[in-house]
Parts: sequence; C-alpha cells; structure tokens
Amino acid sequence: MPEDLADAFATAKNAMNDMPVGELDHGSVRWDAERVRTMAQVVADRGETLLTVAAVHDDGTMAGYSEIVIPAGAAERALQYDTAVVPAHRGHGLGLRVKAAMLRRLRAEHPGVVEIETDNAEDNVHMLAVNERLVFRSYRRTHEYQLDLPTA
Repeated sequence: MPEDLADAFATAKNAMNDMPVGELDHGSVRWDAERVRTMAQVVADRGETLLTVAAVHDDGTMAGYSEIVIPAGAAERALQYDTAVVPAHRGHGLGLRVKAAMLRRLRAEHPGVVEIETDNAEDNVHMLAVNERLVFRSYRRTHEYQLDLPTA
C-alpha cells in the first residue's frame, strides 16, 4: 500500500458498510489507514498474495477499488475480497470498470489462475449485474441465518 494512499483507501473501504445484505445485520467495520496496513500484513503473513486495483482522482481521493487474494499453495484459485464504489461515484459503471481492470491484472500477472470465487447477497443487484457482465457464473447457493439473543 503506497503510504500516500492509505487514508484514501481506508475511506473507500468504508463504502462496503452499506452493501446490500438482505435482512442480516453484519454490523459495520470502521476502516482507517492503520487497519488497512494491518489487514495487508495479515494476508502477507499467511503467505497469500493481495492484489488491489483502484480508481484514484488527481487529488488523491479514491472513487472505487477491487481486491483479490490468491491463497498460499493455490496458484490456480483466487478469492474476490471487495469491490466497492464510494457513494458519490455510484451509478456510472465504475464497479464494472475496476473489477474488469482487476481481471486483466490477474490474467497478466498470475496467468495460472483459472477460478475466482466471489459471493454476493441476492439483493445486491448491482454487483450481481457486474458479475454477470464479466461472465461469472453461479455454482453454489448458501443461506445465512441470524439469531438475535436477548441480553440477560
């Protein structure tokens, strides 16, 4: 992570807090530059490769990004972490562009990767449309349940 982009990246990562997740309450994660650096170090310490593509304005602010991780020992498989667009930049196709740029980077730098796993809530229609346009295909359906326990 270039040090001059750490704060901008943290701000952009906070855009994930309003992604559609149906009726589940995943809470929210507050990102800052230190948390961004720590997350990248955790991934590196596991021996994994973290790739990030971002749309950055001339003033250093970030409009959107996409992250992929290649797990250690699984050079043919990648995991999509986030693709997010900052609210002020939504509705212009930026999510599609940063995710497509990530796929081009992945193909150029890691040509052995033949599979990318990503997941989306059924009501995240915008990212599902991006994935369809990029020719991802659905192969598994999961269900998550949440139980709110009363406080004693």
